[in-house]
Amino acid sequence: MEKKTGFINGTLHVFYALSYSLQGLVTGLRLSLAIRQEFFILLLLCFLAWYTDKPWYLTALSVCGWLMVIVAELFNSAIEEALDLITHDYSIKVKAAKDMGSAAVFILVMVNFFGQAVIYAPELLALLERVKSLI
Repeated sequence: MEKKTGFINGTLHVFYALSYSLQGLVTGLRLSLAIRQEFFILLLLCFLAWYTDKPWYLTALSVCGWLMVIVAELFNSAIEEALDLITHDYSIKVKAAKDMGSAAVFILVMVNFFGQAVIYAPELLALLERVKSLI
């Protein structure tokens, strides 16, 4: 089979790849509650960065960090879907694979939790002071 090369075919390939990627993202949003929740958190982080007028580099760090969580969740969901195609019977190895994918997402969420806390530390401290003064 001859591989097609050239500018036109290369450009078409980019558009096909983009189309497949967007289809995967839409499928993930449609099938996975966790991905929908993580996209909601991404929107909240974008709003929070805008509302607090954070510098561009902190906003980029915040958003990119959370996008990595979404990437991990997409991988985890893909692994789970593939394993479900293989068997619906209980298997300790299938369970281990699913648990490890879940652990990867959990670790990234924890890293992001602490990263976001550092980025928004001044606002968090001001909020705590306000709550303290009310008590």
